Amino acid sequence: MKWLQSWAMKEKGVLVGNIIFSLFISFAIIIQSAMIVKVVDAVFINKNSFQSLLPLFGILIGAIVLRVLFNSWNNYLGVKMSMRVKKKVRQALLRKWEKNPLQSSMKGQAGSKVTMLVEMIDQLESFYRDYMPQVIKSIIVPIVLLVAVTMTHFYSGLILLFTAPLIPVAYIIVGMQTQKKSEKQLMELSNFSGKFLDLVQGLQTLKLFGQGKKQRDELEKSNRTFQKSTMGILKVAFASTFFIELVVTLGIGLIAIEIAYQMITFETMHFAEAFFILAIAPEFYNSIKDLGSAFHTGRGSMAAAEVIEKELNTQDQPVQWGEGTLRELPKLEIKNGQFSYDEHFTMKDLNFVIEPKSRVAIIGPTGQGKSTLLNILSGVYELEQGEIFINDKLRSHYSQDQWFSGMSYISQNPYLFTGTVAENIAMAQGEFDENRMAESIKLAQLDQWVESLPNGVHTKIGEGGRALSGGEKQRVAIARAFYKQPKIVFFDEPTMGLDLQTEQLLQNAMDAFAKTTTMVTVAHRLHTIVNADQIIVVNKGCIEMIGTHTQLQKESTLYREMIGGEQYEGTH
Repeated sequence: MKWLQSWAMKEKGVLVGNIIFSLFISFAIIIQSAMIVKVVDAVFINKNSFQSLLPLFGILIGAIVLRVLFNSWNNYLGVKMSMRVKKKVRQALLRKWEKNPLQSSMKGQAGSKVTMLVEMIDQLESFYRDYMPQVIKSIIVPIVLLVAVTMTHFYSGLILLFTAPLIPVAYIIVGMQTQKKSEKQLMELSNFSGKFLDLVQGLQTLKLFGQGKKQRDELEKSNRTFQKSTMGILKVAFASTFFIELVVTLGIGLIAIEIAYQMITFETMHFAEAFFILAIAPEFYNSIKDLGSAFHTGRGSMAAAEVIEKELNTQDQPVQWGEGTLRELPKLEIKNGQFSYDEHFTMKDLNFVIEPKSRVAIIGPTGQGKSTLLNILSGVYELEQGEIFINDKLRSHYSQDQWFSGMSYISQNPYLFTGTVAENIAMAQGEFDENRMAESIKLAQLDQWVESLPNGVHTKIGEGGRALSGGEKQRVAIARAFYKQPKIVFFDEPTMGLDLQTEQLLQNAMDAFAKTTTMVTVAHRLHTIVNADQIIVVNKGCIEMIGTHTQLQKESTLYREMIGGEQYEGTH
């Protein structure tokens, strides 16, 4: 609630407008009720002519019109506030993700992020559009009406004063009952959205493995769970509505009894005074009761707000960059490095050097930090402790643009964009260097494949390169790196899951890279690492040993177990 209110307080102009219009609405209600009383009193008690009532009817109609207008303007300010806050929260999320785009893309499902950016932020709308204006209105209007009733009849004012708190108390009790249910409902919506997007993206795989019906049933089960959570919240809301209506009815009934005693038994109150109080009482209770409807609507924003607040308050460790220029091939060095990931995995005691134009392999058991170490070296993650040096200067000395313009990163699943082969390799709009393109394609072992395409390098490959095999995607990514002509290249298990022929083609391309640039590879195959200048063995978040293939075969039990009986054949 405080987080939501903090955003509302930034819209001070809108809040002041809500206060002013709420005062105007209060005065319009009093004038409207007074005119109704005067008209009824004049017609039924004083027997005045219709013509003499025309000015009263004019004032009554004017009060009703002004009340409608003030309510409309008050609601408009609520819509304006919600639009502004939603825009600012979206910008805050995008700025946070923009600061560390690589880290953000590696955390959480894409579907969950889309849900947060669109649906969860849209759920904040009810708080600012309905709840905040109604809170102001439900504070100001009842106070003004209570003063008007108390000035007319003190004891009726006391009845209003003592019965009014029962309504917000009921809402507080309901809110406590529905909070956990709302949070559960939102998490189920997020999980449902993320699962749905995953299933859509993997639809072909599900069909091939005959899992379509099973996953459809699971999705339907998830949908039913979400529906059940929603209905549970609605049941509580309906029950609370009944209780509140009962409180309002009892309150008005008590006032009616008090007025009846004053008029009939004690004869201390006139008809006009009594009618005015009875006309104001429903308006008094309704102004508080309307807060309940807005409260239930606004309560739905709470769960979304907690998720968004948690995301915005999550402290990422941004990579520190400077303004320095990187001209020569980089020499990388980590001293006393330590890094934690999601509080469940820690890498520590990281100490090693990667010389320019060297070939380095990182190996180790699954889930022990190989890819994390590669991400640290490539500038995706920042160390929590320790230092990273590039050419004997802290990494923070160099410009981020300089580093990434001189670096290529080839993952296990490189992404290809909608467009032509040439556009995916050049990664830029407009003209490209034909000779450089042809050379890059040849070095990446793609020349025969490109020649087989209907339009050569100008053939469109579709979104995500769906028509391409895994090996073709990898080689396009390698051609992309050759075209870029980087100073250092990072490979994250590039041959994982490929057939031997495709793997050999990729290995030839990687060998070509090693002649001109520094190359760091997370690997699992012997022929990928055997010719490395140094092999870094990672185990349980620590560097267990560093050496060449020959050294590690003699000195590292883990290394021998990992390569097993695999024999290296061929020249590299």
